Amino acid sequence: MSGSIVFVAPFKTMASKARRVISAMKVEIPVVIGSDEQGVSKVGDYSSARILISRGGTTKLLKQYFPDKVVVDIAASFTEISKGIEELIAKGCRNIAVVTHENIIGLSNSRLSFGREQVEVIPCENAEEIELCVNRKIDEGADGIVGCVVAVRTAMERKIPAHFIDAEYDSIKQAVLLSLTYAAVYAERENAVERQRTLIDNLEEGIIIFNAGHEPVYYNDNAYKIFAPQDKKQWQLPLLKYLDQTHRHPHVITVNQRQVVLHTAMLPGTNHETLVILQEGSFIEQSEKAMRIASYAKGLYAKISFDDLLFKDPNMMELVSMARKFALSDSTVLITGETGAGKEGFAQSIHNASHRSKMPFVSVNCASLPQGLIASELFGYVEGAFTGARRQGKKGLFELAQGGTIFLDEITELPLDVQSQFLRVLQEREVMRVGDDRVIPLNIRVICAANKNLAALCEAGKFRYDLYYRINVLKLKLPPLRERTADIIPLFTRFVAEELKCAEDVLVIDPDAAVYLQQYQWPGNVRELRNAAEVCSFHGPHITLQTVRRCLGGDESTAAHQGLVPLYISPEASAEEVVDAYLLQLSSRLTTAQMVETSGLSRTTLWRRLKQAQQRLSEKEQTAQS
Repeated sequence: MSGSIVFVAPFKTMASKARRVISAMKVEIPVVIGSDEQGVSKVGDYSSARILISRGGTTKLLKQYFPDKVVVDIAASFTEISKGIEELIAKGCRNIAVVTHENIIGLSNSRLSFGREQVEVIPCENAEEIELCVNRKIDEGADGIVGCVVAVRTAMERKIPAHFIDAEYDSIKQAVLLSLTYAAVYAERENAVERQRTLIDNLEEGIIIFNAGHEPVYYNDNAYKIFAPQDKKQWQLPLLKYLDQTHRHPHVITVNQRQVVLHTAMLPGTNHETLVILQEGSFIEQSEKAMRIASYAKGLYAKISFDDLLFKDPNMMELVSMARKFALSDSTVLITGETGAGKEGFAQSIHNASHRSKMPFVSVNCASLPQGLIASELFGYVEGAFTGARRQGKKGLFELAQGGTIFLDEITELPLDVQSQFLRVLQEREVMRVGDDRVIPLNIRVICAANKNLAALCEAGKFRYDLYYRINVLKLKLPPLRERTADIIPLFTRFVAEELKCAEDVLVIDPDAAVYLQQYQWPGNVRELRNAAEVCSFHGPHITLQTVRRCLGGDESTAAHQGLVPLYISPEASAEEVVDAYLLQLSSRLTTAQMVETSGLSRTTLWRRLKQAQQRLSEKEQTAQS
């Protein structure tokens, strides 16, 4: 690093001090002796030097002759100047002038007070000006001169006492330290440039930088292969209309009868240089195909699109229209709704309608992730991160979704500590594997889903407010199936037909069975409807009321939602028949004590009314049989 520095001492005494400083600092910096043009000629022997150290007029000449090098001045400290002034005052001088190069003293024209004596400071541009200035001040009555070699020599010729401003040890040391800092910066830049060059040379893309005259000033191997055997002067011909401007969207051009995808960008801070990125069409197709094959092999793809969603309900139509618009954005989506309402179907549809449709779709049920391993599953881990970790480490689910979409269902089940890590992923779009100290940039779309009230969980301290606000950007609230009755029969018909592997028009659903399906509350929503359709399909394509009641009546999940159990009532039923049906339904599901609590009737009244209802039901069935 220090090999790029040369110390140019204008005279021997400074060279001697410089060598002592350099030796004490344990660095290797060559010291040459030469003032002005002689110093310039000595630097010619060190062509690889990038940093020069010198003083006064020699520094100015070095800057003039070597504009591509850094020249560090050895400035005089105020202590060094004061020392000379005090020495002359001690000799009886009362009218003292400080005359030297302005880069040595770093002061403008000024007057300094030293007790009763006034000292004038006069910075000069060059040796001729210094000589003229010294003579003028002596003619005006100056009886002492402090300055550089030229000033001291001129004063001595006029028999005037003079003091040379020498470079002290500390001033030289400061200049050497500054030079070493510059050298370190240069070395780091060169290393960075070399790393970048290696990286660029190993890219599959062709990279070219054109100057303002449309000449290639830099290119990598792949750019050369794309244009070979054309002469480099001809490279700009197919690119002319795209140079001198930034094209964020790709353009397709033809080079050597091959299709090439072109991106251009103006390089900031340069003299109208243009960066050109070239990708061969065959390479892009192969890369995308490989990623799609890998994603499908792992099951990381979305099967459902908006065209697969079946709905007639007006609210659902509006919801789907909004979701289609959301697909055009990369913003985070929050889908809320009851269990089984179809949240993942919407998430997959949004992915398939987006520009990420050919990239992975990773679905994660946060409630199913094993406690204690949630972070490693989501963010991945490196070798040795914990006991039992794979030797080669493992990609996390966020990494698996790279370029595509990650769907986090039941987001409310994430522990608070993992929520904070997830928040960072959302904010920074980067992930750090467990046990690692480097970050991995992410290019993903995030869709979250919840079946609980997130705002209430935030108030209870079970969900982070900052994460809630971060995911609650584009919101879709799916209605429960019981609120979209127009969709129940079409969905049920489709599900049964899928199970029977027949056309939907082959199915026959009795009107009373259809009414029963529409009046049922469907606590499990579309998921429960699909299960019911699967059970009903075992009874063939003719769906009767008895079939539906048998499929739903014995369902354990329905018993768990007793407050939502449907009650089949004919539209022509009387008030007495409604009460009878209600009591008979309760008696089939509840104990006597539970029936008393639910109905609000006394035991005696309940027993009497129930007996009457059973009697009327028996008479009705006998009449129907006759």
